[in-house]
Amino acid sequence: MTYLAKPKLHHPSLARNQAGYTRRDYEGKISTLCAGCGHDSISASIIQACWELDIQPHRVAKLSGIG
Repeated sequence: MTYLAKPKLHHPSLARNQAGYTRRDYEGKISTLCAGCGHDSISASIIQACWELDIQPHRVAKLSGIG
């Protein structure tokens, strides 16, 4: 179960989309899945797509699991 939030530290000049969000605003909780399983690259692609499409982070849900 993931319950640890990532620190909300942002560089002041991070790029923002037209909705006013940075890519960090889409990241969510820290992943508990093992590195190298492909989960992080899929998540990064989802984050990038949502950021580019100016979708508000509270309108996106990403669910994943093992198996």
